[in-house]
Order: sequence, then structure tokens, then C-alpha cells
Amino acid sequence: MNGWIKGLSFSMALALTVSAGLISCGGGDGDGGQDGGDTTTINGRVADVMTATAPSGKRTSMLALIKDFLSLSKNANAQASGVSGITVELMVDGETVDTDITDGGGNFTLSLTSSATTNITLVFITDEFSVSIEITIPPGAIINIVVTLNPDEVIVNEMEVVEGTIRCETGFVDISELGADIVIDGGGVDDCIRVEGNCVLNIQSDSLTLTNCQRCIDGGGTAELNITSGDIACEAEEDGIRSRGNSVITLESDTDISIIGGQNGIRAEGNSVTSLSAAGKIDISGNENGIRAEGTSTVDVNALGECTIFGSENPIREDGVPIVDVGNCLLIGP
Repeated sequence: MNGWIKGLSFSMALALTVSAGLISCGGGDGDGGQDGGDTTTINGRVADVMTATAPSGKRTSMLALIKDFLSLSKNANAQASGVSGITVELMVDGETVDTDITDGGGNFTLSLTSSATTNITLVFITDEFSVSIEITIPPGAIINIVVTLNPDEVIVNEMEVVEGTIRCETGFVDISELGADIVIDGGGVDDCIRVEGNCVLNIQSDSLTLTNCQRCIDGGGTAELNITSGDIACEAEEDGIRSRGNSVITLESDTDISIIGGQNGIRAEGNSVTSLSAAGKIDISGNENGIRAEGTSTVDVNALGECTIFGSENPIREDGVPIVDVGNCLLIGP
């Protein structure tokens, strides 16, 4: 399995439920892995060590992702004394897989080779106490993590996962990142989210930004993509959203949605369904068409606030017998 997420950073734990063998990078066969696996590198820093703690609730940080990135931002604690010479162990199923000792800045590096999502335990051994945290990591990712240690828990100050874009071909994937912002960066060459086959992908977050995408979203086959978020922002070189075949793409925002496509804001083909709803405003724009609907596709746009659909050639272009319902959206064209 070659793909995970490029440019996802997040400030809170990500709970990801993945059926075995559903994520791949650009067209795998969904067999759940490849021989030899991929190496995940954990670049960590212990920002502070506290020997006494104020009362606080126990907290476990769980992370899991897909290969092809999430931006969580919290200021790291300033370098503190006592962060050097700490033994850090990476354990899987009770076995130590890798070990490092923090340097004068509290930095450590660990690695794990795996072909599937793996539950790991990071154990921090100081001169006065030992403490651990559980994390679920994808194969082939780079994980940057900053922590504070106290005798009762590991506090995650920052966590960042760096890698590719989201690919889903079969099965069910649930990414729940409530309380955090998700940013997926396509690097200018990849679709940020692509769902195909019979994949069902659900994403929940405080906000979702899809940037530098070839297409922000590309759906095909009988795949379903359901996004529930605050602000949803998309910027793509080609189509902002493209739905094909019998795919269903649903975006629901409790604030605003912005879709900007270098070609079409939304392009719906075949018998696909694309639905956008927002409690705030919706802006859709394309250098060619705001919405291009073909075949027997369906496009539904529903904003409680202002709604604008802009196309340099047409705000809406229909070919075939599609159903396009944009309510009271303002249509702007040449």
C-alpha cells in the first residue's frame, strides 16, 4: 500500500477507522499492503518535563491517517531543562522495535517499517518516572510530534503528519477530526481526495482546506464521499469537484463553502450526484464554467446565506438531461 496523506496537519488526536485494504495511492489493488512495507519516521521533541502536575483529566492521543497531509498548530513549549538523556522506546504488541535517547534539545527519532496501519506505544523513561502514550500510525508517513511529560501522562503539544493525498478504492474509511483543522496539499500535481470503486469515505473536522490540488475531489465508480465540517475551501488547477459514474459526493458545512476550479468549479458526469449545503454562504467559480453537468447527473447547491456561481464562459452549463438545482444562487457569467 503506497499512499497516505500529503499535507494534513492537525492539533488534536485523529480517530480513523479503516477496514483492512481500502487505502492506496493511485490505483492499488486494495490488498492491504505491499511486500516489505513502508517506513514511518517519528521525529519527536520533549519540550518539558514536569515532576509535579496539576489535576487534569487523563488524555490519550490517537492518530491514524492515509498516505498522500493535516496542519495542527499549537505553540510548542520553550525548551526546558531536564529534556536530555530521556530514553524513548517505540513498542508494538509489547515488543520494543526502536529506541533513541533525547539530545540536549529533547529531540529524538524513531522508525517503524510496516505495510499497514499500526498501533504503537511510545514509552518515555526519565530519571524519575516512566510514562507512555498510544498512537496509531500509517505506513510511509513522517510524523512530527512535540510532547510534555509528567508522571501521569504524555501531553501532546503538537502533532503533524506529512505525506501525500487521500486515495480510497474499496471499503469504509472514517476520518473524525472534530476540534481540529485539516489541510490537504496536492503539491500542484495530485488530486487532493480521490474516491473510486465501492469506497465510502467520511470526513469530519472543524474546517477542511484543499489546496494546490489538480482536482480538490474526484469521485468515480459507486464511491461515496461525505464531508461534514466548518469552513470548506477548495482550490484546484482543473475541476474543483468532479463526480463520475454513479459516485455520490456530499459536502455539508455549518459555516461557508468555497470552490475554485481552474476549469470548472463543479463537473458532474454520468449518473453521479454532487450535493453542497452550508449554513453560511457558498461561492463556486470556474475559469470555464461554474457548474458543468452532463448525462443524467445531479447537482444540488443549498446555502442559507449568500450563494454565488461564477463561470468565465457560463455560470452553469448543461449537456444531456442533468438535474441542477441551485436555489436562489446568483449566477454570474460573461
